[in-house]
Amino acid sequence: MRRGRAPGGGSGRLSRPARRCGRAPRAVLGSAVATLAVALAGCAETGASSGEDAAARSAAVDSGPASDPASDPGSGIVLEDAAGRTLRLDAPPRRIVSLVPAATAMLLALDARAALVGRTDFDTLAAVRDLPSVGDGLQPNLERLLALRPELVIRFEGPQDAVTGPALDARGIPHLGVRTDRVADVRALLLQLGWLTGREGRAMELVAGLDRELAAVRARVETLPPVRVAYLLGGDPPWVAGPDSYLADLLAIAGAENVFDDLEQPYAPVGLEELLVRAPDVVLVARGTAVSERIRARARVRELSPAIEVPGIGLGRSALELAELLHADGFAR
Repeated sequence: MRRGRAPGGGSGRLSRPARRCGRAPRAVLGSAVATLAVALAGCAETGASSGEDAAARSAAVDSGPASDPASDPGSGIVLEDAAGRTLRLDAPPRRIVSLVPAATAMLLALDARAALVGRTDFDTLAAVRDLPSVGDGLQPNLERLLALRPELVIRFEGPQDAVTGPALDARGIPHLGVRTDRVADVRALLLQLGWLTGREGRAMELVAGLDRELAAVRARVETLPPVRVAYLLGGDPPWVAGPDSYLADLLAIAGAENVFDDLEQPYAPVGLEELLVRAPDVVLVARGTAVSERIRARARVRELSPAIEVPGIGLGRSALELAELLHADGFAR
């Protein structure tokens, strides 16, 4: 049997027992960036990170491609998902329904499009538009999903959908619970999907490419002064990105100092006065995010590609875009 547990907190067993939950802003939940929406609504591990944890996360971002930890070659696949559940398959699945847009994009990058038989309403990539939709990624239309006869369902792991997993279990349908809370989790999920689809080599190439892109951005900003920023996600009151999120990872890589790095949650709502008291040099938003005129009148708002709010294979490009925007004067191409 092939046995593997991909590295990264969000795509493997949580190492710390306590978790905290927050609600996502309604404006974000209604947007097309569904992957970020479930991340915002999700739970984050609590407790202070140990030096070992921090070192592991740093290595996950900066290192080269991880190797396949499989120790017993064979026809079977055994993986552990984000909930610590063991997934066992006799062979790579030929019919996959993806309920996570970031995972859908990863499967396309892995050249596994032929195995995809279903998507969500939030999967808008041209390559999958012809596939039947099962509705929302959280609590999808179960009747539509079952009609697609999936051999594997990729779903978001979190308390926002306590129905889908048990429903699939009751029908004997394998499912993989995933999270992409941090950059390390994106790497981990790429490797897991590579193992699941029999495309380990391609997955390792993609991870290596992502690592090179992130390392190149970090190297180019390391001598530049950090820019104080707040990343705004919309909502009223507006939600901001705090620590322990893939957005926090990207900001650090791009040479930014997150003025909300001391929040107790990865994402939280803040009032206008609190935003202004923090005095960010720049308020960052994805294009299309609703920003009140009061904020625009009193802060320097800069827009980024909406792709930054999809924690997937495009994170290297997003880090580069961030760095170029924040360090326009000193960031040589």
